[in-house]
Amino acid sequence: MKVIIINRKRLGVTIIIIGLMLILFGLEKNFDDRLKFTALIQNNINSLTQYEALDKKFTYKLPSEWITKEQKFSGNEIVYHNDFNSKDLKIHGFVEVWNLNTDLKNFLEESKKISSEQNLYKNYDIKPVQINNKDGYLVNYTIITSNNKYYKGYEYFIKNKSKFFRFSFFVREDNFKESMPTIFKTIVKTFNYKGE
Repeated sequence: MKVIIINRKRLGVTIIIIGLMLILFGLEKNFDDRLKFTALIQNNINSLTQYEALDKKFTYKLPSEWITKEQKFSGNEIVYHNDFNSKDLKIHGFVEVWNLNTDLKNFLEESKKISSEQNLYKNYDIKPVQINNKDGYLVNYTIITSNNKYYKGYEYFIKNKSKFFRFSFFVREDNFKESMPTIFKTIVKTFNYKGE
């Protein structure tokens, strides 16, 4: 028979540490939301405006100060396209909805191949993400233009059966701030789709 000796001080400290860890995990979500809010405020984004498309089945929000322009394309691959620019013109990009019933990862690999023939990239990275319980990919890279300017690209591709949603953000490298990826992700997380 073994006798187990319990050190009461160690047990007390261990229980306190476990309790503090549980409290920290509980506060993490609240802190994450406040961090996103702070990132928006630091970049002079005070409010968001909701946009609707596809008979109000697709909604998302962009900063109210941003300038937008919806475009129509012929064909039926790109069924929605909305360009945007920040007020200071440092951030530009677009939101698209594609009718494309193909594997998204293969589509991105093919797009990279075709684009690499026309553009010069550095730091090209594709990684899986989950946005609002939907699988997708974050593609980030730095593209070098013909006049030797460097632009950072952050593009979210979110799959939904026969469609995918694309949120693309572009910033000149010298205008890029560390808080911008948080802003981009916060904007992408505002999207909602109530269709098949």
